[in-house]
Amino acid sequence: MAALKEEEEEVYCVCRKPYYHDQFMIECDVCKEWFHGSCIGIEEFQGNDIETYHCPNCQLEHGPLVLKRRRNWHRHDYSELNDGSKAIQSGTVVFVNMLKERKFSSSGVEFLYLNGKDLDMEWFHTNGFK
Repeated sequence: MAALKEEEEEVYCVCRKPYYHDQFMIECDVCKEWFHGSCIGIEEFQGNDIETYHCPNCQLEHGPLVLKRRRNWHRHDYSELNDGSKAIQSGTVVFVNMLKERKFSSSGVEFLYLNGKDLDMEWFHTNGFK
């Protein structure tokens, strides 16, 4: 009976294995065949960025996959709507590059660079907190 069940299972992908409910799969937009993400090197989070997927066989004729156009390049979640209506988000590549180009005025504050071993109670009694 188990052999009969294996024959009835539909197989997919380049590996010719069945669908597993806990494994990410993506459909080729040309041949409509389904592929396990692990077999073709695509993680589930990357699937959200793909506009048109071409499997290894269809890539030969139709070219590589096509990524979605980024709407909000200045945000971490660049798939949000309202393009450009939100401020540049800290931590993004755009933010870091702008920060590197920015010139800051001197505050006149001097910084002491000491080794941790030099900061003891005697140092604080002598120098205090400045």
